[in-house]
Amino acid sequence: MSNNLTPLQIVEMLIGRPEVFGPAIGMSGKTSYRWRRPAEGRDAGDIPSTRIMRALLTHAAANDIPLKPEHLIWGAPAAEVEEILQQMAARKIEAAE
Repeated sequence: MSNNLTPLQIVEMLIGRPEVFGPAIGMSGKTSYRWRRPAEGRDAGDIPSTRIMRALLTHAAANDIPLKPEHLIWGAPAAEVEEILQQMAARKIEAAE
């Protein structure tokens, strides 16, 4: 079993479920559910277009979410994403103090 997360899994972990990130990038909250399954020219969990990737990166940057272009192309090891989540949580705690 692989511990590498798909681009969609990373987006859901760092930004939120499709109902959250879909409207934030000008899409339906249900659109990305189709991305969980493979389609012609795309593996399951891949982001289907560079336009969507750019919108996700723009949203992430505006909200201080450390999403990288590499995450949207290649995915990432689960440990790397977990470390990012811990850093984001630590920043929230520091900001609240």
